[in-house]
Amino acid sequence: MNEILTKTIEEMAYMEFDCGCGKKHRIDIKHIYVGENVYNRILDVAKEILPKEILLVSDNNTYKALGKCVENELTESGYKINNIILFSDGDLIPDEKAIGRVLVEVNNETELIVAVGSGSINDICRIISAKTHIPYVIMGTAPSMDGYASTVSPLIIDGAKVTYPGTNPYAIIADSNIMKDAPFEMICAGFGDILGKYTALSDWRLSNTIHDEYFCDTTEKLVRNAMYKCFENIEGAVKRDVKAIEYISEALILSGIAMTLSGNSRPASGAEHHLSHYWEIDKLSRKLEHPLHGNSVGVGTVISAWLYKKLNIEERFGIKTPVPEIIINLLNSIGAKSNPKALGIEKELFHRSVIHALEIRPRYTILQYAKTENMLEEYANELTNLFYGE
Repeated sequence: MNEILTKTIEEMAYMEFDCGCGKKHRIDIKHIYVGENVYNRILDVAKEILPKEILLVSDNNTYKALGKCVENELTESGYKINNIILFSDGDLIPDEKAIGRVLVEVNNETELIVAVGSGSINDICRIISAKTHIPYVIMGTAPSMDGYASTVSPLIIDGAKVTYPGTNPYAIIADSNIMKDAPFEMICAGFGDILGKYTALSDWRLSNTIHDEYFCDTTEKLVRNAMYKCFENIEGAVKRDVKAIEYISEALILSGIAMTLSGNSRPASGAEHHLSHYWEIDKLSRKLEHPLHGNSVGVGTVISAWLYKKLNIEERFGIKTPVPEIIINLLNSIGAKSNPKALGIEKELFHRSVIHALEIRPRYTILQYAKTENMLEEYANELTNLFYGE
């Protein structure tokens, strides 16, 4: 029972176990490879499936980083490859155009989709895998977000962000030598996404304490242990040390696994994510560029931690809560933005988000607690003055 806490991330693949929370947990990812020079494990995966044709999907950046190498390896091993490169001047948007471009290349011989990239490429290939029932493998190129092991695809449909049910990847391959060379802003985003688990876990525990919501101690420990390992290796991450980047990659994948174990995104997403989503949705509605998801989550974590401190949650309920000053120091240590103004969030948008981000989804967080205490608007004013001045 709870033996998952003693396993390596590779050993967690396809694992099933009885948990102390009373549930039987199952991980439906066949293979997880994280480390140096693991990119060629795609050959082992392909050998299991023996596809007639492989649809290889990347963008103009990830093809250079890894896609070309993967194409060569698979071609030399005798596999038929249909290579699709999605071109984008800026960030690739997982919208109808990108999804349609990949989908039209699926044919009767396509028996494996190999996604080479991170957030957008993964989300595009996941939804296509779910709709076509063709297994897909994600080969990560950046430790930038926690969606590698997720089962949902956040997409941009009709200009709005919509989350669709997807499927588990057949395998996750995250080569540390590739991941460490990602743009540093993406590494910061991954760290910010991990940092968000700090307040997400507090929100989960708060809801369990007040509303008796289901809680899994094993899942919490799994996420917290991975999170602390990243915090202890910040200096290495700044230097792009292979092991430090490996810890970030593992923590991001484990966050997705934790969501599978709990049956929802509770262990990975709380008020900090609701704030981030609110900012992103607003920017999208105005056709403005928005920060990388994880960088917004990092700042959202500062706000959430500030609310926990102001509301004396640790003293009132005995719940271990993050200290905002520590969150700020962690973000500053890796070189990430630690306040909404620096992130590019306008003053009016920020003030509005503190009051209304709880409407993003019906999930109990520190924002709901502040509202029940009739303090949310007062704190919105105080936070806005703190970051933007009066």
